[in-house]
Amino acid sequence: MTLNLFRKALWLLIPTLLYGCADNGYFFPDSTHEETIRPHARLNVYVMPKTYLNLSNKKVLMIPAFMAGNQEEIWGQSVTSLVRSILLQENVFGTLALNPNNHLDKHDMLRIAQEKGYDYVLEIILPGIIEPAGDSSGWVGMNFYIVSTKKGYSLWQIYGETQLLPRPTFHGFFQKEDYVPAPTVGQGIEAITRAAANIMKHPTRRRAES
Repeated sequence: MTLNLFRKALWLLIPTLLYGCADNGYFFPDSTHEETIRPHARLNVYVMPKTYLNLSNKKVLMIPAFMAGNQEEIWGQSVTSLVRSILLQENVFGTLALNPNNHLDKHDMLRIAQEKGYDYVLEIILPGIIEPAGDSSGWVGMNFYIVSTKKGYSLWQIYGETQLLPRPTFHGFFQKEDYVPAPTVGQGIEAITRAAANIMKHPTRRRAES
């Protein structure tokens, strides 16, 4: 075989070789740019009822979300509204009213809630939020406390967090994956809240997993 014929044969083989390697995901990522990046919430349940507790017929008073550092004024009201709307959509509680003040002493809050006929107080505390910017990832975490107004201690304590990761541009031999921005802070909070709601509605699933 002459050198020219060898070169032609090699050029014909290159596409076949590359497509064969494509199956291992090295040249072509599993995800495509048409897909939406969704945050993946990771949850830890520190306290939960020993027996099944149906919260769908309980009256709950929600304290506005407390934010760490100087972010309270920026995010607090929006987070409170978003979390409450999701919990209402998920039908976790029979009643979920919002208390306008989150600066009361805990004992005073429980006393007021009990006097008004509420079974539980829902308190949400967030560490500092990292908002994604450009190709830099973000992060959000949330603590859920459901406190009995009669007993004065938490029946539920759930912590959830998620990273907000962008997908950078990928250049392959036959395909280009465009840059996709990271999920927003709101999408991260929604993912955590829905995951926590699912656990509170179906605690037996959590026990089966552990």
